[in-house]
Amino acid sequence: MSRHIDSLPAPVDPKPTKLIVLSAPRTGTHGLYQALKVLGFKPYHMVEVFANGADHARYMTEGLAASAEGTFPPYGRAEFDKWFADYDIIVEMPFFMLTETVEAYPDAKFLLMERDPDKWAKSWLNTIGPLTLQFSQFPISITKYFNPLSRAMGRFAVLNRRLFFKSDQNDEAAHRNLVAHYKEYIAKVKAIVPPPQLKVCRLEDGFGWAEICPYLGVPAPPADVEWPSRNQPEEFFQISNKALSSSKAAAVAASVLAPLVAVGIWYARTGGRGLLKLF
Repeated sequence: MSRHIDSLPAPVDPKPTKLIVLSAPRTGTHGLYQALKVLGFKPYHMVEVFANGADHARYMTEGLAASAEGTFPPYGRAEFDKWFADYDIIVEMPFFMLTETVEAYPDAKFLLMERDPDKWAKSWLNTIGPLTLQFSQFPISITKYFNPLSRAMGRFAVLNRRLFFKSDQNDEAAHRNLVAHYKEYIAKVKAIVPPPQLKVCRLEDGFGWAEICPYLGVPAPPADVEWPSRNQPEEFFQISNKALSSSKAAAVAASVLAPLVAVGIWYARTGGRGLLKLF
């Protein structure tokens, strides 16, 4: 099966990868993403998927499908170099294709932020859970026919529900499945990444400039520069709603145009004879 990423040309001069963050979404990754930008790096995070549009959403979706289900040939260094050519730090994406990422960057420096599994599962149910269900509900469910980003993210949402939640509801079963998956993921990270290349921190212990700057070998910002974000659900929905706002607008337009299109198709098929019956 062909992959969308195969349409990308090989980069002439990809940025050297200075850090790979293996942390799962909802473990302070957005704050880290913003902090890395303050430090002068160019990190890739889910925010960049939305910013870059449908192509990047397809790379991510096909990468997850390849890793978890074998739907596509798995990604390797060549594919990652295409995808992340303009970035020097990768954040969140390895959660969806862990083995492939670690194998592609055997000499990399890795960071893992752990979180209490129960709290992590609750956070997913409170944020990513409702978002994934939106893609099967009006108005976003309509935009898959008109908006390539909605279509790609809708497929990604379906994979997330099937692989991680294992439930079509944000219920107790989904919570149990998320906890189990997260524990397995953390164990796998520690099993396949050589300890000298992996820095492990806990979100509950606090994380900031004092932890990340020495690891990257860069000076900390002035004392008055605060850590940018604290992983609040409100922030998550601000980002996702902004990214999907154009899709929602398209859905409203589609809901108005769809009946007219249907009438046009019906008229063409009946040669106008059906229309006469209405009058």
